[in-house]
Amino acid sequence: MSIRIILKIMIKFILPIVIFIVAVYGISYFWNNSSSKGRKMIALGLIITLIIGISLTIFLIFD
Repeated sequence: MSIRIILKIMIKFILPIVIFIVAVYGISYFWNNSSSKGRKMIALGLIITLIIGISLTIFLIFD
């Protein structure tokens, strides 16, 4: 296999999985170590991020 093919596979499949696992671990770590006010801020940030992500995805699909 060529190095380019291996790098494409890594960027397309492995890297997003690693980023997702790190994000879930980070969120759960900060969630467990935060107060009630901190948890509200984390939840608000996640909701805003979700809305922006969905909006951006819809925009890019229809563009």
